[in-house]
Amino acid sequence: MTEYDYIVVGAGSAGCVVAGRLSEDGHRVLLLEAGGDDDDDLIRTPLLFSGLFQGEKDWNYNSEAEPGLHGRRVYLPRGKVLGGSSSLNAMFYMRGTHEDFDQWATDHGATGWSYEEVLPYFKRSENNPDIRDEYHGTDGPLHVTTQRWFSGYADAYIEAALNLGIEANPDFNGEKQAGVGLLQVTVRDGQRCSTADAFLRPALGRSNFTLVTRATARRVLVENGRAVGVEYEHDGEVVTAHARGEVVLSAGAYNTPQLLMLSGLGPAEHLREVGVDVVLDLPQVGQNLQDHPFTLTHYATDQPNTLAVAGAHGALEEWTQSRSGVLSSAAGEAAVMWKSDPALASPDFQIIFVPGWFWDHGFRAPSTPGMSIGLSYNGPSSRGSVKLRSSDPHAAPRIVSNLLSQQSEVDAVLRALDFVTELTNQEPLRGLITERVNPGPAVDKDMMEHWVRAETQHMYHAAGTCRIGTPETGVVDPELRVHGIEGLRIADASVMPQITSGNTNAPSIMIGEKAADLLKGIRSAREPEAAQCPFLAATTGVA
Repeated sequence: MTEYDYIVVGAGSAGCVVAGRLSEDGHRVLLLEAGGDDDDDLIRTPLLFSGLFQGEKDWNYNSEAEPGLHGRRVYLPRGKVLGGSSSLNAMFYMRGTHEDFDQWATDHGATGWSYEEVLPYFKRSENNPDIRDEYHGTDGPLHVTTQRWFSGYADAYIEAALNLGIEANPDFNGEKQAGVGLLQVTVRDGQRCSTADAFLRPALGRSNFTLVTRATARRVLVENGRAVGVEYEHDGEVVTAHARGEVVLSAGAYNTPQLLMLSGLGPAEHLREVGVDVVLDLPQVGQNLQDHPFTLTHYATDQPNTLAVAGAHGALEEWTQSRSGVLSSAAGEAAVMWKSDPALASPDFQIIFVPGWFWDHGFRAPSTPGMSIGLSYNGPSSRGSVKLRSSDPHAAPRIVSNLLSQQSEVDAVLRALDFVTELTNQEPLRGLITERVNPGPAVDKDMMEHWVRAETQHMYHAAGTCRIGTPETGVVDPELRVHGIEGLRIADASVMPQITSGNTNAPSIMIGEKAADLLKGIRSAREPEAAQCPFLAATTGVA
């Protein structure tokens, strides 16, 4: 078959949702994924996620020189596998604040995307056995749970925050986001629950659903102003697939704008520079790139039950036999959602406690026990870009995140670091720490800004490069239709007009849910229908 009702490019956090939901109604759906299958213990085992970085299941991108980070090139992992980055991430389930989505609707013209309007889509996806109220779903395919293994030190972190006047928050995805509490994760029975697990596997048994892996999309085919198909490479051949209905791009905030530009849809002058014929001048394609700057601090400890016990005898056997123990941990245990300025309407920092070393994307791991506290700045004003390196679809895009390019952002991080210093000086957390290792004692107040620029990475939350807006300010309209091209929509984090105040996997899944309804012509969200989780370990090999 070369003709389908819908073609979805990218089997990631949103693409699996869109394709799976469309196929439920009998539509003929083709899902193209550049990576391979997700049958990998590094994916299934929560604590081992960083072992996937720079491997075959990672696009393994690097930024250009970042001016706000002393000219460093920053490593940018992205999932090149079924489930996309939901198969590589740290699994934190954090939707963002109510204000995030209300601002999408009121400040950015994203009609239909207010918090009240998107909440039913979050609930439709979710299967949460731990929190049952009006903010959560219990029958969706995506499992969201409290972790099975805790070090015991998160309690000290939470108590230290309470001592500083931070309010307890048992649910960051409920009535409010501010406060301190435990993180929930996309894990089912001690094992990662990616969007491939939740949405793709039920679709694989449908006769109207086709999945092609290791399929590199070359371009969207446009005829007379309408997207009519996709040209892709598979097994050394160039294949053309036709769409009777629509083409949906869900390749992520880096690869979706790249594919648009390879198709001649983007900033005309830039396309001509790299030798791509211009089909339509869309100046905002690849612009407005946003991410959360992430600054990690590290501490030595003499406590026995850190993540270092993952290397102890019996840890692997415990996880293999019962999906429990330290390997079922997603590393981060608790967070403080904190305002760097009391005048802010909502928190602009997510300050995460890890009872072990997480340093340099997990590549640096001292042999002695340690703890980490990471500061994710959720209110960045800097904007970067994604551009083509050449007209070759195999060439990595040119990415500049522009992290910390504004002095106000650095000042906010410095205030957050002062707060973390106060936090670590509070008992009982203070009693767990023997030494602050990074920044070390040689980094005094005058040097701290230089340390921030030298150490800050990102939270793996690329967004905004095909944002909702007018033709002058964005790439898609509020129904996710690409301006000026019929039959072409985008459904992934690239459409976010403003990055959310938290991890971007949950809102990307929501975008996939809403996109499926828009494609079906449904204008308002349905409440989740009662259904059992549609995948079983016995039939899929993934619990």
